[in-house]
Formats: sequence, C-alpha cells, structure tokens
Amino acid sequence: MRRMAKLKALEKSHGCKVLTMIHRREAISLFGLPAYQYIDEEDAEQILRWIRKYKDYPLELILHTPGGQLHSSIQIARALRRHPKNTKVIIPHYSMSGGTIIALAANEIVMDKDAVIGPIDPQVGDLLRGTYPAPSWIYAAETKKEKADDTTLVISDISRKALKLTRNVAKELLEGKIQPGPTGESRLDEVIEKLVSGEMIHSTPLSAGEAKEIGLAVSTDFPEDVHEFMKLFKPVKKSVEYPE
Repeated sequence: MRRMAKLKALEKSHGCKVLTMIHRREAISLFGLPAYQYIDEEDAEQILRWIRKYKDYPLELILHTPGGQLHSSIQIARALRRHPKNTKVIIPHYSMSGGTIIALAANEIVMDKDAVIGPIDPQVGDLLRGTYPAPSWIYAAETKKEKADDTTLVISDISRKALKLTRNVAKELLEGKIQPGPTGESRLDEVIEKLVSGEMIHSTPLSAGEAKEIGLAVSTDFPEDVHEFMKLFKPVKKSVEYPE
C-alpha cells in the first residue's frame, strides 16, 4: 500500500504515468531460501498492456533487474520504442542484459551516478553444458575447428543467429539516439558492437559515465524521490544495518 501511494505521488510530481519492474530476491517461506526474479513473458504481457492503456501519456519505467528472457526483453523494448509520447527509463541501481535492451528503447535513460547497465550479448546454451555468451561459443567452434563436437557446432550456429538478431534489434532501438563522434561521424555501429560483440564479459558493470563514453545518451539528473521509493523494498539478506 505504501508503494502504491508513493507511485501515485511520483506520477503527480513527474507529470507522467509511472510503472516499475523491480526484480529482487524473495524468501520462500517453506525453505527460507531466496528465489531470483528475472524478465519473463508475464512481465512483457503486463508492461505491453500498460503501454497500450496509456498511449496518450508520457511514460516512466523504473527498472531494477538482472535481465532475463531475450524475446520478452525485445517485446517490451519495441513497444516502448513505438510509444507516441516521451518515454523515460529510470535506473536507481542496476539494469543488466535484457534490462539494458529495454533501457535502450526509451527516449531518455536516467541513471544514478553509481547505477550500472551492462552488455547485451545473447547468452546461449543447454542444461548439460550451461549457458555462455554467444561470441564465446563461436570462438570455441572456430578454435577447435574439425575437433569440435556436434553440439558445439550447433550451438555456435545458433549463437551467430542470436548475435545477428541482437545487433538488428539494437540498431532499431538506437537509431537517431547516438551522440556523433568528434568530427560528426555516426557512431551507431561502433556502439552496437561495444554492447553486443562480447568484447566485455556479460556481467561488466557500465556506470553512467562509462555509458556516456561509449556513446549512449544518459542523464544523471536522478530524481531523489525514486530512491525514497526503492527504500520500500526490504532485502532478504540483512547483513548491512544503519539507523535511518
């Protein structure tokens, strides 16, 4: 109830419709173990419904997520990109992987100066071998050549297709948003490769300053009331204590 009241106050002060997608660990009461949340098709269904409902309003999406399913992230991003009014993604702490894809779709990305986003290289794999970055599967197949087993070759082929998809989606989302280079040249392809190619490990934390350096239009004019809103989510792990 306190979170809903705060959201209504945010809408009033920011002059737009506000939605949150907050993925945090939640305790399973039966075992006392943490359950991890991530972007999935149910998130996409709810956010797409919200975007359609408020097509005549500017929108703000507060994101706090480790990422999740590629197809769900792309669905949300495309819907946000097509929204006719101004869209803003606000990142108080982190929005990695699929969360970064969604952030790229907004007209404005606002990050706390200590918040992070991350690379968007697709993660590919299976239950037996695990999930790894698509560029690494391609590297393994090219390095082993004829010694590579069939599964590695198949996953490498899937990885190439996943990389092509992600590059195309990134170009679709970032068209017209990238700051030009020092001589006015387009940096779109350069920025896409930086985020997609696997040059960085998938968990690389890119600060607001680093995101600006690679060419993304990011603001650090962060609204303090969003931090106040985030305090209403209580952590499962209580190893850090301080008086309010």
